[in-house]
Amino acid sequence: MKIEIIGGGPGGLYLAIDATAGERERGSLESLLTLPVDREHLIYGKIAATTAMMLAALAIVAASIAVSLKLVPLETFGMSVHFGPDTVWRVFLTVAPFALVAAAILTVVASFTRTYKEAQSWLGIVLLVPTVPIAIASVLSVQPQAPLMLVPSLAQHLLIQGLIRGEPLPAGWAAFAAGSCLALGIALAWLAGRLYRREAILG
Repeated sequence: MKIEIIGGGPGGLYLAIDATAGERERGSLESLLTLPVDREHLIYGKIAATTAMMLAALAIVAASIAVSLKLVPLETFGMSVHFGPDTVWRVFLTVAPFALVAAAILTVVASFTRTYKEAQSWLGIVLLVPTVPIAIASVLSVQPQAPLMLVPSLAQHLLIQGLIRGEPLPAGWAAFAAGSCLALGIALAWLAGRLYRREAILG
């Protein structure tokens, strides 16, 4: 329950590919960029659509996990989790800011690819990046700390673990985690906008 929840999994992956490399491969990107609209606004709209798709996927994943856990008799295995409706809502709010980061970085990477297949290969690798800090933290048994809340994906992972275990964490930590994600997401979206101002993007 790590990358599946963080960012909503690959929920917006194919939209990000189709809205960038897919349009370039079909030849529709050139026509789109000739419209009397700022290119930055067009790409921001694509990122917003991908973010919305990821948020929808996140909501479905979180809700389905909650339902599944209700059906599994964890008590017989000596296990218990706090994943009721209130926790599901908190998990959604915790992870939601990361959706912008995921959507923006997928769009940036896809902008360098020429075909749908090439973008699919590269973005499949990119999806593994958020798991690296989580894997390291799991191996080293890293405990939640305020500075770690500034590391996207890792911060969300630590906060989710605290929610599931019923361990109260400082409210300020969630704000730090959300702020760092939003700042990175906005920076990546700005970068995508700059990339789409180049004529080479039609390549």
